Amino acid sequence: MTHIKFLITGSLTFILLFAGPTPSLSGQSKVYPPHWFTGLQNDTLELLLYRPEGIKQAPALKQEGPQVLNSQVAPNEQYAYLLLSLEDFKGQGFRIQLGDTSLNYELKTPHPHQTAGLSPADALYLITPDRFANGDTLNDRLPGFQEEKYGREKPFGRHGGDLAGIRQHLDYIDTLGFSTLWISPLLTNDQPHESYHGYAITDHFRIDPRFGSNAQYQALVNELHQRDMKMVMDVVYNHVGDQHPLFQNPPDSSFFHFFPQFRKTQYRASTLSDPHASQHDKVTFSQGWFDHHMPDLNQRNPHLARYLIQQSLWWILEYGLDGFRIDTYAYPDQAFMSRLAQRIHQERPQFFLFGELWVHMPEIQSYFSHPQPHNPINSHLDGLTDFTGYYALLEALNQPQSWTGGITKLYYRLAADYLYQSPDSLITFLDNHDLARVYGALGQDTAKLKVALGLLYTLRGIPCTYYGTEALLAQTSNHGLIREDFPGGWPRDTLNLFDPTQHRGAQKTIWNYLQDLLQWRRTSPAITQGQFTHFLPQENVYAYLRHHPQDTVLVLVNAHPEEKRRVALSRFRELWPQGSAAISRPQGRPFSAKSITLPPMSIRILQKQ
Repeated sequence: MTHIKFLITGSLTFILLFAGPTPSLSGQSKVYPPHWFTGLQNDTLELLLYRPEGIKQAPALKQEGPQVLNSQVAPNEQYAYLLLSLEDFKGQGFRIQLGDTSLNYELKTPHPHQTAGLSPADALYLITPDRFANGDTLNDRLPGFQEEKYGREKPFGRHGGDLAGIRQHLDYIDTLGFSTLWISPLLTNDQPHESYHGYAITDHFRIDPRFGSNAQYQALVNELHQRDMKMVMDVVYNHVGDQHPLFQNPPDSSFFHFFPQFRKTQYRASTLSDPHASQHDKVTFSQGWFDHHMPDLNQRNPHLARYLIQQSLWWILEYGLDGFRIDTYAYPDQAFMSRLAQRIHQERPQFFLFGELWVHMPEIQSYFSHPQPHNPINSHLDGLTDFTGYYALLEALNQPQSWTGGITKLYYRLAADYLYQSPDSLITFLDNHDLARVYGALGQDTAKLKVALGLLYTLRGIPCTYYGTEALLAQTSNHGLIREDFPGGWPRDTLNLFDPTQHRGAQKTIWNYLQDLLQWRRTSPAITQGQFTHFLPQENVYAYLRHHPQDTVLVLVNAHPEEKRRVALSRFRELWPQGSAAISRPQGRPFSAKSITLPPMSIRILQKQ
């Protein structure tokens, strides 16, 4: 173990690692995954076994069991690997002999939910769970965790939001019109600092008890499905928290990337697509640590790769999920990421996988799409986060039109959709947990926000809204502040914006507009299934049509902040015949004219009758 000097050992750590759902075990010996499943397309399973006293000989099976393909002690002799084939095994479990310890291992039937995946008919609602709603104050601060900051006055501390709070407000989310929840990571983060955000995982098989329990997570997923809603899990393959027991005391030091001196990634995904990139830059991007407390995983280690793939399938098959949002998608080994997607789709073909690509150029973003002729590795992803569209949309509303800027930038970004096989599967958004709140980024201009929401929910793609947009949360800097508490989510809040009767002024305007927009779009085949045709922007006016054999929608945007524009509809007659009778959406007012006057900074959505 050439890098053991970087690591801390100690069996006490493993009591934390394996708390949560476990098979029937004897003593402190452990096995992961904690159980597995019958009836899978791929019958191979590798168990990671741990025994604090050490493992002197390779583990074996007692009595009858599945076929053993390989059994070996890891370089750290407290661990062993047991590779099995379940192909011909019909039992519901078996026993493992690990020295003088005997372990029962269970095989279960997978969750019966068969997802249909995601489509443009969906609308995602992204939640940072610690900041949404505190439904159970008893789990706010629990003994045994290393976090140093608790309290709502601490921007980077834990505020107490949890699964119970989310579940108590499903009516609110459903009533607005969202179909899908994407929740930032819920797995245990036993880190001493900033554990609230969830992206430094320390236990891959347990919901953080300060959010709730695995059973509560199952109850939330089940209730979503009863409402015909979906659950997207936020997952991380690039790194873990430095308090993760597999880093504190790894089976093999090659589970992680190390350098003679600490090296941080430079966050440049372009190094993977750049034909001129230096090897040093490529290695630094892919193997450098995301942060000092986030050690970089080496997915080329075959045992770690199996561990990561199997824990992913474990959550899907145990809880019946609908999709994964993959954090920092470009940073891990790309061959591994391809195998991961293929393995998941082997078991659940419709399961939706979308990767976070925080980049500014469509040629870089599209490099990771599926398939991509210029990328030798097929990602097998179903979608990507459309950051390039996000930046263009903000520019369209905040800057004047020029040959390439302002509203023209949005046109050019959409004109680059030829780079994707399925641009309709891009996840579109106005902000997220890492970005300035859109209302603040638009100068707290309600007219601009209405245009932005109208664009988001009528353009191509699968739209996502960050919680609190509808409540006009407006912080623009500092992650701890951007991830604001939702007013009304805590017992002592005097203002409860979960209650529409408490909305006033602009809050009421935006909430009602968003609800009407979401409820209408789900009924429009043109928006949820139709093709997209746009016209060159002229004098800050951008126009496009969504068209389907049964439905046609014309959208016109005036992005000029001060001047109105009169637009002759004859320009769009190839898809919008002169004098077409229409309904103005989402308000539902009738419209029939040969031209339309657009007020400054406004959007009109016309649905042909």
